[in-house]
Amino acid sequence: MKRIISNKHYHSTMMKAKWIAGILLTAISISACDDDTATIGTSLTKDVDHFTIYTDTFNVATRSIKVDSVFSRSNYSYLGRIKDPSTGDYITSDFTTQFNMLEALSENAFPAENLMVSRDDLGLPVADSCHINIYINGFKGDTLAPMKLKIHEMAIPAEEGRKYYSDFDPVEENLLREDGIIKSKSYAYVNFLKSVAQRNIANYVPYINICINEPYTDKNGVTYNNYGTYVIRNYYDHPEYFKNSYSFIHNICPGFYFKSTDGAGLMTQVFTAELHVYYRYNNNDSITNNSRIFSGTGEVMQTTTITNDKQRINELVNDNSCTYLKTPAGIFTEVTLPVEEIMRGHEADTLTSAKIQFQCYQDNTPNALGNASYIVMVPKSQLYSFFENNEIPDNYKTFLSTLNTRYKYYEFGNISTLITHLYQTRTEGDEDWNKVLLVPVERESSSSSSATTSVSNLMLLTSTRLVGGSANTHAPVTISVIYNKGD
Repeated sequence: MKRIISNKHYHSTMMKAKWIAGILLTAISISACDDDTATIGTSLTKDVDHFTIYTDTFNVATRSIKVDSVFSRSNYSYLGRIKDPSTGDYITSDFTTQFNMLEALSENAFPAENLMVSRDDLGLPVADSCHINIYINGFKGDTLAPMKLKIHEMAIPAEEGRKYYSDFDPVEENLLREDGIIKSKSYAYVNFLKSVAQRNIANYVPYINICINEPYTDKNGVTYNNYGTYVIRNYYDHPEYFKNSYSFIHNICPGFYFKSTDGAGLMTQVFTAELHVYYRYNNNDSITNNSRIFSGTGEVMQTTTITNDKQRINELVNDNSCTYLKTPAGIFTEVTLPVEEIMRGHEADTLTSAKIQFQCYQDNTPNALGNASYIVMVPKSQLYSFFENNEIPDNYKTFLSTLNTRYKYYEFGNISTLITHLYQTRTEGDEDWNKVLLVPVERESSSSSSATTSVSNLMLLTSTRLVGGSANTHAPVTISVIYNKGD
């Protein structure tokens, strides 16, 4: 252990350890921006309250742990199947979505019935056509890879109030209608039904179009010429079903399940799915073509189901020459913090700084999935509650780190409050009391500032190897600490 500063005689030592100045930045600000750092200790306290600063470094143990599933609340859903070129692991993603019914639109979702021009031979209103669009925000893999999905109508909605994880399977839970809409669709990221000029316009968004114009029979045995007509007729017969999203989901449309059934090489990031119902109506004596769009939004339930190659995941976890961060729902890195060693002999001192860094291996594999942009450090015992309660890193017990893209590492600049908290609340017999997890996350920030507004488990495909593990051949992972001891 190094004793850096003692009483009033520490100015020259401070100049040799400039990095400590960062820890004392707040103190410098309070002391009226005095450039003479030799006065810091005396300007904030009485002469009898001079302090001593010590530094030390401790080795840190890390290992990979398998994650069977993660809390799947996210701004995006994922669809497809792709192979991780660096591990050979196949990842498949499916999703469910419901559609939002805004209460403000409940009374005019469709024109008054007497204005409807689209009608059948019996004079009843109908939809001219109906389809679902899956809008794509991004992708991993080959834009030309031929893929295939199957759409299933749900019989029972995924209910609010339940905590949905990435192993949620609506098939196993009997949520799908066996006699409902079941339809296959082939697709690729590049939609060749659109011209190059159409795909190159500034506001073009790639999407997968699924027509559902076939005759449709509802759960009561009533048959309509298509699904859109089922929606329109119910709007006129039961307007109360369109009062809000809850009524719409429980009485009209419980949602749809989109399952990847064939193909490999493409994983799409879906930001929304929409149900489009087309019709014609009389608009001031002019026949107008129109549509009503029901969107899958954050106000209704959306789930993502992830399937990994479990055997390959186990092989990676057992590789002790490094540790992994693998998403989605694959592998986290567990860190055992040497809390008791750090605090031994310093029980009465103040731990003012604890810095730890996790170095990534460089992965130059072609088409490598890449590293997560953000990770959080969270106590192992709080993993589930942190995400289920939609918590934000508080820089007290939970911390956010951004990937240093130039040097490829994650750094947590000061986790001293976490170390102190773990030491003060340690429990005999709890083997995880001093363990934290590194978890890749998706971060959202305020549009008016850089402040973090939410974090969620990263469902995007990433694969990172970190220096560490029990068989690490590189420099050990360490934590550097600074103590403040009053004299």
